[in-house]
Amino acid sequence: MGKEKHERRMAAARGEAAKAWCGEKTSGKTMDPELAESFAEILVEHMYEPHLGCATTEELIDEIKARSDLGYKTIDHD
Repeated sequence: MGKEKHERRMAAARGEAAKAWCGEKTSGKTMDPELAESFAEILVEHMYEPHLGCATTEELIDEIKARSDLGYKTIDHD
């Protein structure tokens, strides 16, 4: 993954991680920047990986279609 793409993902994840300090019960807590950055790194890892372990058959097929060139054939058939 390119550096720009990773940084764009991290920026979005940092925003999501920061929400942990914005809740009714947590808004009075002091934000820990190192902890927030660690949360963001975890979020990037999970937000952008395919989650196929619990996928339905349709989701698996959609993922295969997205990753393959369906026009490519190794043999000819009618």
